[in-house]
Amino acid sequence: MDKEFFMNYAEGQGASTVKYDNETEAINEAERLAEKLGVEVTTLKAVTKTTPKDIAKSVKTYADACAIIGIEPIVDEVLLKLGFAKDEIAYRKLKTIAKALNEGWEPDWTNSNQNKYWPWFLYNPNSAGLSCALTAHAASHASTSIGSRLCFKTHELAAYARENFRDLYFEYLFIDMPKNYGK
Repeated sequence: MDKEFFMNYAEGQGASTVKYDNETEAINEAERLAEKLGVEVTTLKAVTKTTPKDIAKSVKTYADACAIIGIEPIVDEVLLKLGFAKDEIAYRKLKTIAKALNEGWEPDWTNSNQNKYWPWFLYNPNSAGLSCALTAHAASHASTSIGSRLCFKTHELAAYARENFRDLYFEYLFIDMPKNYGK
């Protein structure tokens, strides 16, 4: 993001330390200084370039995501006692993480030109694991998907979520954590 500002430089007086957000205000002050000091005063326009912060550095945990979007973290034990399943709790946490990582971006499902990204998992130790299960040209149809609420605005964020929140994705997608997970 670019932000412009203005500074006045009074010849022979050293560098200015006052920044003005408004060019007219800076020019008016330059005229006042020129009159007062009896020297030429130049109004300089400057542009600062700021790059967006790397949100991934700020969202390392579910609690970080909650802090960024301003909500209280859920307490697993309370929700379990209320009858929520582990996958439901994991899904809620993943939605919070996706919201924080996307920094306000929401997918526009009416815009087919807008790219949307999901974490991609391959897990197949002698079973279908996390791969897509699909039947076609039969009496039934089965498929597996992450869900539109868990998509990301960039490939990099989807990959970050996959690597850093893998345990939550496994809790969300599996009935039980595979015994040889992560090996």
